[in-house]
Amino acid sequence: MPRLLLAAIFLLALFVVLCGPVFAVALRFKRAGDRGVMRPLPRVWLAQIVIAGSLVFAADAGGLANPGGWMAAVFAGVSLAGAAVFAAWRLARRRFTG
Repeated sequence: MPRLLLAAIFLLALFVVLCGPVFAVALRFKRAGDRGVMRPLPRVWLAQIVIAGSLVFAADAGGLANPGGWMAAVFAGVSLAGAAVFAAWRLARRRFTG
């Protein structure tokens, strides 16, 4: 039972690491007056989970050493890249649509 609880806490922490920065960017845009910023978040989170999962499986299939480190690096990288792309998309949308 403690292993299952530890695994659940670990997965929750990875989800927060993966989806937290995009949510922070969305909250910032919402405070700035962008009302529709929260609508695309579930699709962005799903895309991040799929990309991170495929990169983790690719790293494992490639036989890279230290799979835990690679998993943490992939999740952090996908998270920050997703937040940057989401912010750039919302800025471009706000600029070109008025």
